[in-house]
Amino acid sequence: MLKKRDNRDKEEVKSILSPELKVEGNIYAQGKVRIDGVVEGNVEGDFLIFGESAKVNGNIKAEKVIVMGNINGDIVAKEAQIKSSAKLKGSVDVKELSVEEGASVEGNLRCGEFTEREAQNSSLEKSSQ
Repeated sequence: MLKKRDNRDKEEVKSILSPELKVEGNIYAQGKVRIDGVVEGNVEGDFLIFGESAKVNGNIKAEKVIVMGNINGDIVAKEAQIKSSAKLKGSVDVKELSVEEGASVEGNLRCGEFTEREAQNSSLEKSSQ
């Protein structure tokens, strides 16, 4: 079954962190962002692309994530694509996941409707406190 393309795929990249740049600290981004450099901290945003030269030591939270580089941390997203050049060490918690042949992944995985139920239960617990 062919999946309908997301309109976000067509939008242009709003910001780029080049391979020569290293960030120490957390990043919060809106729109489509590409990271090719080094990040020592967490990254949160709408649509995050980690290029082949990207190196991240921190957790990632986004609507959509594409990983081609090295990630040492957990990923929480609605959709994640792990490309063949990716090296990922950490837990992955997503609604939709694709992993290309050749990708290196080490960690726990939760995918599909389980993530929706967990998010709903988490919201209910917070609202009852």
